[in-house]
Amino acid sequence: MKRILPVILILSLMVTGCASKNKNAGGGSTAENAQSTGQGNKATSSKALEGEIKFYPTYDANYKTTGNEEFDFWFDIPVGWKAADWSGDGSGYTILPGSDSIEIIMYGVLKDGPEKEFYSSLSGKNGKISDFTYRDGWVGKQIDISDTESYFVRVDGDSYMIFHVNAKGDAAWIKQNQETLNYIAMSARTTRESYGSGIDDKNTISLDELQLGEIKLDMTYDEMRKAMKSKLVKEESEEFEGLVAKTLFFEDNTQIYVVDNSVYSINVTSPDYPTPRGLKTGDTVKRLVDLYGEPPNKEDDSHWGYTYDGYELFTVVIKNEKVVEIQIDVAL
Repeated sequence: MKRILPVILILSLMVTGCASKNKNAGGGSTAENAQSTGQGNKATSSKALEGEIKFYPTYDANYKTTGNEEFDFWFDIPVGWKAADWSGDGSGYTILPGSDSIEIIMYGVLKDGPEKEFYSSLSGKNGKISDFTYRDGWVGKQIDISDTESYFVRVDGDSYMIFHVNAKGDAAWIKQNQETLNYIAMSARTTRESYGSGIDDKNTISLDELQLGEIKLDMTYDEMRKAMKSKLVKEESEEFEGLVAKTLFFEDNTQIYVVDNSVYSINVTSPDYPTPRGLKTGDTVKRLVDLYGEPPNKEDDSHWGYTYDGYELFTVVIKNEKVVEIQIDVAL
């Protein structure tokens, strides 16, 4: 079968949110954190807002992208926002959303000691640490110091890539810009290529297409059992953080994952479960391309992944130029 997430990992991703970091143990002000991590303040030499920090267009016309040479990371910001290098050593950029009271920094820090200790140093006594999934699938950390201050941390080899937002108690601003902040955080990456590369209307999956035969994602356990024609041969259950996950094995080799009584993932090898566009196992690669186009994600030509909002939710396994397996998943 396809590289299906283990049930425990699925549950872990569901019950935890995001994650981040910094070197200030109490999650202090952005200015203090900037100085402690090699980022200076406005008194240090700075680059022009638009010029030395060069931006490039992304596949989303509402965003632009830039990279940091010192720590070799890239990220996207809205086209109407600006950024400046006030670090003095090139370690990070201050993002300017148009409000002087909001402090936002994307910067790098060299690893020095265990990751767990670093996360704890950022969270202090009251910060909440959780998992955070980036656009490319990498799982980092989100550290919420308060309702208006958070760190997002991604490990890259011997360094951390950190996105720090401090609205200084302005909950209204956070609420208004939460979607944008999440987009920026998720865009942090180690390559220039931005989210959306290779994506068009044909090879992107819509949520209402997450169905195989009569089986739909988010169906209840009882609804799924009534819709399934194949005989259930084995059922395995597991609990994690108060949630119950069930792995169901059917006679026709279908596997279905149910988490908290909802269908989370469906994997089929039988041609009895066509997709809404008409693809089924046994079809040729040509038919797959005709129906869905070339995939945004392709693993050694055998696993083709199609995405919704950056998440790979529809995966097709290819063998001898034919579709042998199809899997759909719930977006995390």
